[in-house]
Parts: sequence; structure tokens; C-alpha cells
Amino acid sequence: MKRTILLVLVNAVVFFWMGSRAEMPAPRPPGVGPEIMAVDIQAEVVENRAAGLVREVTAYNVGVREQTGDEPCIGATGRDLCRLVARGLKVCAANFVDPETILHIEGYGECVVLDRTHRRFAHRVDIAMRTDEVDKALEFGIQQRYVEVKPGRP
Repeated sequence: MKRTILLVLVNAVVFFWMGSRAEMPAPRPPGVGPEIMAVDIQAEVVENRAAGLVREVTAYNVGVREQTGDEPCIGATGRDLCRLVARGLKVCAANFVDPETILHIEGYGECVVLDRTHRRFAHRVDIAMRTDEVDKALEFGIQQRYVEVKPGRP
């Protein structure tokens, strides 16, 4: 009996402490069930992802072991990035898209994703620069730029 009274008392205190209004979801229009709501949410997420985001954009130097790894010219896709960057191809590293995806970076143009970043920087885009452009990469620093996935790419 004492246990029941204590339980009722605790419930009453919690009820008054949290407020008497219960959070109720907004009513759905007629004919709209949970499965339709889920599809709408998924479509909105995909639409926003394709539209692009402002992301951190940095720069690194291919061929510099301290900035890359044991094989500083070979990117995550197995290609020789030193050679490609020297030929003028705009290469970048990103983890949030598939390799070989083309990104459009505000104020920079298009680059092809042929490398990956460290997992702690999975939200960034890292622009590849030549080995002799270390000062240029440092000067670039960390910038906030609008990044968009080019349509029709993986």
C-alpha cells in the first residue's frame, strides 16, 4: 500500500514538473500514413544533398610524405597523383562521396575525387597541389566554400 502511494506521488510530481501538456505530433492529412511521411523525408534529404553544402576546404601537397603517407604520390584510388596534378588535372580528396566523383568548389572550379582524407576530416574537401606549392597550400588554409556534387556522376 505504501509503495502504491509513493508511486502515485512520484508520478504526480513528475507530471507537474514536466508540465501538464503532452507533446503531441502534428495531425497528418487524410490518407497520409507513416510510410508516405518517410518517403517525403528521404526525398528531402537526397534533394538537399544534391544541392550542395558549405564545407571546410583545405589544400595538401601530393608527393610530400608528411602530408600523405608512405607512398606520397599514390592516391587512395591507386593512381599517380603527382603526375596527374603536374599535368594540370584538378584532383581532390573527400570521403563523403565515391571515388571519381566530380565536385564543384566555389571559387575553385571542378575537381575529381581520387584520394581520401583522414577519417577525422571526413567532412572536408582537400585540394591536391604540387610538391613545390607547399607555401601556396599553407596560405590556402581552411576555408568555408560551397561544394556541390556534379550531377550524373557516381
